[in-house]
Amino acid sequence: MKNTNRQPSSGSVLLGMAAGAALGAVGTMAMAQNQRQVKRTARKLAKGAERAMSQLDTMVTDLVERRMDL
Repeated sequence: MKNTNRQPSSGSVLLGMAAGAALGAVGTMAMAQNQRQVKRTARKLAKGAERAMSQLDTMVTDLVERRMDL
């Protein structure tokens, strides 16, 4: 029988953190009255999401390389 219990990978944790940050930024943007602040927050959100996806890609690449070495 196969063991179907799986632990969440660090990639999924990172993705969850990025999603949480996105939700927080949406709330901040909804509360902001200044249009400049809304744009600034949107830019910060985009940069943070880009960094998170880059880190996730690096983690997956490293994991695949380690598995190939085995």
